[in-house]
Amino acid sequence: MELSQQVSKVLKKAPYDLIAFFLFSLVVVIVSLYLRLDVNKQLYSSLLPYLGHGFGNSYFFPLFYIPLMLFSSRASETKTLALLRSVVLALMLLQIYHGLRDYLNITPQDYTNPNPYLRYDTLTPIYTIAVPSFWALLMIILLVGAYVKHRASKV
Repeated sequence: MELSQQVSKVLKKAPYDLIAFFLFSLVVVIVSLYLRLDVNKQLYSSLLPYLGHGFGNSYFFPLFYIPLMLFSSRASETKTLALLRSVVLALMLLQIYHGLRDYLNITPQDYTNPNPYLRYDTLTPIYTIAVPSFWALLMIILLVGAYVKHRASKV
């Protein structure tokens, strides 16, 4: 009973952006694991040009890190949330870097390659660049907002 009270207490304090990112990461990881099963090879090879080779890899770590920090951090709530948002921001910036690197290194032949593992699609940047950019921008806005709010409270 005490555990459920602790979980509800932490979830009430957790901001919606981190909860939404955690749920998004959970869905992406479940889908990526499902696609990597041997019975789904055909589905995986058909979606691979759109999702890229690293589909879901950058979302595994937050599944463990976010609950760990929310439940076990001894730092103040403001510092914990800033650290969590900074980690999410760093992961998403790394994902954007990899997406941009892949996008800039493709050739016109990569769009028409019959091998799905070597083909690149025009929609790939949506998942590899736009989605991480959304999360990175959201985290930057919230980090700056928290910083401004903290500085205003000191004055």
